Order: sequence, then structure tokens, then C-alpha cells
Amino acid sequence: MSTVNSQQSTVLVLLLLILLVHSSSLIAQSSTTQSSAVQSSATSVQSLLKENNRIIKTMLDYRYKGGSGAFERDFFIYVDYNQISRQSCTVGTTIMQFTIGCDGELGEFNIINPLNDYINSQLNKFFLMTKGNWNECQNSDYEYFEIPILFTIEGLETEAIGFITNYGDKNGVTCKCDKHFHDEFERFKEKKPKKALKAIDELIKRNPYNENYIEEREKLVEKYEKLKE
Repeated sequence: MSTVNSQQSTVLVLLLLILLVHSSSLIAQSSTTQSSAVQSSATSVQSLLKENNRIIKTMLDYRYKGGSGAFERDFFIYVDYNQISRQSCTVGTTIMQFTIGCDGELGEFNIINPLNDYINSQLNKFFLMTKGNWNECQNSDYEYFEIPILFTIEGLETEAIGFITNYGDKNGVTCKCDKHFHDEFERFKEKKPKKALKAIDELIKRNPYNENYIEEREKLVEKYEKLKE
């Protein structure tokens, strides 16, 4: 009788181990699937940004005197990524949105996803400096521009892609890469939405074109509002 009970116990233990291994495998597969989906989304966004940058280059080659190369050269002459911004780890993609009439005259200028007042003033100064540097055009399709500018620190890992990237020196300051904020978001999104919101806002600041970030932020805001009720 004791031998039978011992055998039954052994079988039960083996069954439990099999179930445990199977469950772990399913969890790992689920995690891998989610990770692959996130990676696939990031890759898709990067592909779209690269195509967008190609279109911007074509437009600037046509409209800006000297082409896109001259536009970028002038940008670095007039736009300063100052030490205060770098030391405070002000990293992100700000978007210059403006119009240039077919007569070559400057039109409206806006900044989407602003990073700070100093960088805003630098971009506005640069835009005004371009007066007189635009070729005339025959088609109004070439009047509207939306140019992403990435301000980042040398060596920092980010998925963001700008048409122009302004790399700042480290100067002894260590800024956190995208992965840190991804991890913070995953860690806090269920129980501490306010902290998760801070992480997702940083990711949006770095890559405002990632629609997944926008959707996740909307979910967090909704959850946070419910917790306050």
C-alpha cells in the first residue's frame, strides 16, 4: 500500500512539473510575442520616417538654394544645442512646421513637440535666417514643410530618427536610453499609472511619430482618471 501511494505521489509530482514547464513556456512565448510586436512596430515607424526624410530631401533640393545639404549646413551654423539642455538630458524630436510661398517668401512657422524655450528660439531664429534662400516654385505642393529635428546625446540609444540629428557632447552626463523608459512604463503601467505616464511622455518626446506610444498614453490617462474618482 505504501509503495502504491509512493508511486502515485511520484506521478503527481511529475505531472505538476510538466504543467509548470508548459505554463512557463506559454508565458515565455506570450512575452516573446509581445516583445516581437513592439519591435515590429518600432521597425515599421523607422521605415516610414526614413521614407519621409527622403521626401523632405527631395523638396529641399528643389526649393532651398544649394539644396538639402545647404539647408543642413545653415542649420548647424545657426542652431545651438546648448550645454544646459544637454546637461538636463533634454533629448527628443522637435518638428519644424512651416510654409514657403512659391514666390519664395516665408510663411507661417510652428514648432510641434517643443523641447524647451531655448531650442524653440534657436529654431525660430534659423527659420527667419532662411529668408531669401528659397527658390520659386510652380506647384503649391512644394510650399508646406514638416521637418523633424532630433536633439540627442552622443552614444545614447534611441529609436528616434530626425531629418537632421544634432548630437551633443556627453560632458560627463549620463542620460537614460529609450530602454530605461520602456522598462519604467512596463513596470508601473498597472499599479502606478502616474509614474508610467512620466515614462511614456519621455518616449513620445523622443519619437512623436510612434502611434503606439500615443495609444498607451490615452489608456494610462483614462486609468489615472478612474483612480482619482
